[in-house]
Amino acid sequence: MRPRHPTRFQTTGAFPAAVFVVTVVTAVLATDLARIGVPGPGGAGDVADSERPDADHYLANHVGGHVDHHVLYFGTDAETLTQLRAAQVIFLGNSRIMFALRPEALRPFFAAAGLPYYVMGFGFAEADRFPLAIIRKFDLHPALVVVNADGFFGGGLSSWAEVVNRDTAFAARKLQLEAEAAHEARRMVERLLPNWLQRFGLPGLGLRRGFIAYRSRQDGTWEVSPWPEGTQGFVEPPPDGPALGRGEAVAARAFKAELDARGSRLVLTRVPSPEPMPGAGPAQFAALLGVPLVIPEVAALTTHDHSHLSQASAHDWSRALVQALAPHLRSVHPNGPAGR
Repeated sequence: MRPRHPTRFQTTGAFPAAVFVVTVVTAVLATDLARIGVPGPGGAGDVADSERPDADHYLANHVGGHVDHHVLYFGTDAETLTQLRAAQVIFLGNSRIMFALRPEALRPFFAAAGLPYYVMGFGFAEADRFPLAIIRKFDLHPALVVVNADGFFGGGLSSWAEVVNRDTAFAARKLQLEAEAAHEARRMVERLLPNWLQRFGLPGLGLRRGFIAYRSRQDGTWEVSPWPEGTQGFVEPPPDGPALGRGEAVAARAFKAELDARGSRLVLTRVPSPEPMPGAGPAQFAALLGVPLVIPEVAALTTHDHSHLSQASAHDWSRALVQALAPHLRSVHPNGPAGR
């Protein structure tokens, strides 16, 4: 047989493009048929299923990384900065407090108290130095600071916070615009061509499962979308933990001294989790600093990833926490819920 030679069309740049278009159209049609005929999968994937709650929320965490470190450190969002400066109660901690504090529990409580608040926690297991830098940079003077003391004091800067410190305000705005554009593009593509292996709980295309978070300009809380169902129950570890390290003690005293100079009172808590963060427990820090430790007891809590609370448990814990904080708000607002 005579050897078959490629046609002129096949040797031009149009041929790969045509193959790509046919492949995409075929995949999209197959996806639509699979959604109708294949039982079981619930949604097209993490990015495709994510929904921004409203215009008050900006993209905080995407598969590509965190954005809200830059937004808060450089003050690139005017409304966010206004609310942060007005806050009389500020919550600090790592991603565990960002999952745990739910606005549906916090907003009515603090509205009744007449107290503006802001949740200024961060991902990347961020500790004390980064939020303290923001407090100094914008000269914040909250009346009360509530800290998730689990792994907070003496932790230095996360690798991501070190990147943020080397950046500029221009780079921060550029990052936010790029992240928003990339997020919307990924949502569109993954709705057309979802990662089917991932939808069935299998690894595929080299992608790890992550989470999408949108941050409220009004109070700093995260909305996680989609939020996996929590099924893992656990027993919370005791609050003492290991003995205080020298570096932890120095960092904790310096942090409290900074708040004292600003006229701010400090209250410690710990977000429930099966595994405590490295370092001394919150009871050790409360005793060292002579500050209240507020750890409400909530039964039957669950996590979705063996670290962060599930959505239902986060709601229950938030409601219990604000009630437990009520007596400590009396010095901030004598006529609020604490006095009722």
